[in-house]
Amino acid sequence: GVKEITVYISGQVAKEGVVTLSSDKRLADAVEKLGGLTKNADTNNINLAMKLEDEKHYIIPKEGEVIENNSDSTQVTSNKGNNNQANNSSNNATQSDSQGSKININTADLKQLDDIPGVGEATANKILSYRDENGEFKSIEEIKNVNGIGDKKFENMKDLICVK
Repeated sequence: GVKEITVYISGQVAKEGVVTLSSDKRLADAVEKLGGLTKNADTNNINLAMKLEDEKHYIIPKEGEVIENNSDSTQVTSNKGNNNQANNSSNNATQSDSQGSKININTADLKQLDDIPGVGEATANKILSYRDENGEFKSIEEIKNVNGIGDKKFENMKDLICVK
């Protein structure tokens, strides 16, 4: 039989919440159960075809929003000035021009790594220690050397990560 998994979906869905569905379902199915996407959902930055993992939290981004900057106040204040609005929009502009808001696995912090599909906090920590021991990743494929990331997880994340 197919086992059931439970995931939490928040962000741009009609109603945020926890859904239980069979493990062969995709993100699109979970979103459907919550009444579908809102009209502000940024479908370019979320892969609705991705397979769901039990106990994961999936955030549907809003058009133009780069999720990893949300609660990272240190990053915002270290930019020039204290006007958060201005900083955020300039951040987004430079990020999406250069690399379409991919997560740079060489510079990402724990919270950003945690946002990669298939990476939870434990794996994010392993990525950080791998980086400490071996220096920067030369290619995104190298992330498969990290304990806990195999071909299947790599498939889910390869379009979302970069090394420079």
